[in-house]
Amino acid sequence: MVPVREIGVAFAETESPAIMMLGAPLTLAQSTTAISPLTLRFQRDGRLHAAWIENNGMQGEVKTAVIPADHSSVVQVSVNPPGAGPEAVHQSPGFAIGGDGEQFVTWSSANKTPDALFASDLRLARLDAGGMRVQPPVQVNDDGLAISHTFEHVIAGKNGEVFIAWLDGRNKDRSGAGIMFACSRDHGATIDKNLVLDGMACPCCRPMLGQAPDGSLWVAWRKTFEGNVRDIVVARSTDQGRTFAPPIVVSRDGWVFDACPHRGPSIAFDARGRLYIGWYTEGKDEQPRLFISTSDDQGATFSTPVALHNATTSLPDNLHMAVHPDGRVVAVWEEVTGVRKRVVMRVSDDRGRTFGPMQTLSRGSKAEHPTVAIHDSGAVALGWTEHAFPHNRIIVQQGQLSRLVTP
Repeated sequence: MVPVREIGVAFAETESPAIMMLGAPLTLAQSTTAISPLTLRFQRDGRLHAAWIENNGMQGEVKTAVIPADHSSVVQVSVNPPGAGPEAVHQSPGFAIGGDGEQFVTWSSANKTPDALFASDLRLARLDAGGMRVQPPVQVNDDGLAISHTFEHVIAGKNGEVFIAWLDGRNKDRSGAGIMFACSRDHGATIDKNLVLDGMACPCCRPMLGQAPDGSLWVAWRKTFEGNVRDIVVARSTDQGRTFAPPIVVSRDGWVFDACPHRGPSIAFDARGRLYIGWYTEGKDEQPRLFISTSDDQGATFSTPVALHNATTSLPDNLHMAVHPDGRVVAVWEEVTGVRKRVVMRVSDDRGRTFGPMQTLSRGSKAEHPTVAIHDSGAVALGWTEHAFPHNRIIVQQGQLSRLVTP
């Protein structure tokens, strides 16, 4: 049985003075066809990399790029081989960078078995440290079944490991999806046997992986409980993903929803081992809210959740979060009204206790799917998609964090 804790909610109205100075935005990609959400990652040396999917009219195309600080000479690389393109553009590709600069990209390709609706196979490709040479992809799922294998997240370990968690049509109980996990221990050349984490996952809420300073591996996902309650849980592995402890509920929100909300959690750690979890819920009163909570005891207890969005004239959605090693937090999300959807941000400089005022990032009337990455230097990369007929655009903007205020 999953441990459950009753946790209060802090609808924090007080704000810290934390804000971020931002550079000029860059249009990374523009097309009259569909473009996926973006994934951003910093290399250890500070170089910024991006990954996304474009629909080129024939099939989807997975792309990566290196983005110089001055936004000059952005070189794009096509990752997938012919015939193994992504099945859709509704989600970003998985993207991770190892300590030596190797890049790992994941996506789902359509499995064209007749009468197999939504069937797909999950693929992993490795790029060299320069990001220009792509190795042929390997298949992550080891079942050979014509079912769904998708909504994945990938991170790179310290010794050539690649950790992947995803939603799967196998081992599902009554929720529509199982949570699966796999690891490559040879820089993406081969994949270990797939491991079942849960058979009651919300079937479209993307899971997320994180690795703590002590090397422990964590997975966060939205679990389906009895009565269609959809709350966030985390599970921990202390043996590099060979086994996982039972999942722990982060907050007993009690959100009952009889479909999949397509809103997964965000997870991160700082250098002192504090665990940060961000998530969306509508709770028991069906009021959309975004929360961040922390744990200093490996998930045994969680802090009172801090509500990020306190406006009364808009609704929040699609939260993503990144944490600097010293505990500075950047949270980005969509703010939605009846006619406008914009991307906004708040920053914490006290390890998630309080957040500065909301800063608007996007300029158009329809912006969505924000993402964020932080480098150890304090450099921050922000990205989102914008839609202004007939164009779809990917926008990237960079900034710098202010000094941490130690709590």
